[in-house]
Amino acid sequence: MPEELPIDDRVKKAWDDLHAVETAVRQAEEELQRATVTAVSADGKVELTVGAQGELTAIEFPGNGHRTMTGAELSASVLDAARRARAGMARQVMETFDPLAGMLSGGPGAEGLTVDWNKIFGGALEGCDEPAESAAMSRLRDEIDED
Repeated sequence: MPEELPIDDRVKKAWDDLHAVETAVRQAEEELQRATVTAVSADGKVELTVGAQGELTAIEFPGNGHRTMTGAELSASVLDAARRARAGMARQVMETFDPLAGMLSGGPGAEGLTVDWNKIFGGALEGCDEPAESAAMSRLRDEIDED
């Protein structure tokens, strides 16, 4: 904010900026309340949908391939689909709120303002971009090898 502006104008601009951020946050929250993400397990046998807070909202078994799976295999597929869906929702939340941090970064006192997404989402983001097998699938493979 230019220092040559009168104090009243600077205060008005700061309030206007604050209201713009508040409105943007409210809109983002409303958008995310209705958001869902659906993901399919790596083996394609489980399709799982989560809501904005990672809660399970639907689970389907395309093609009924689950009928030939052992309990451990089905469990691993469900966990894999859930991990993928939660990671997708975490990415969607990040994409929604990241621009808001940018809106704040120009204001006074915003120096060093960053969002620690790993702190917010914990392990939900780990390995979400790689097609590598999930930890559950790896454990299943180890269990099968041990038999």
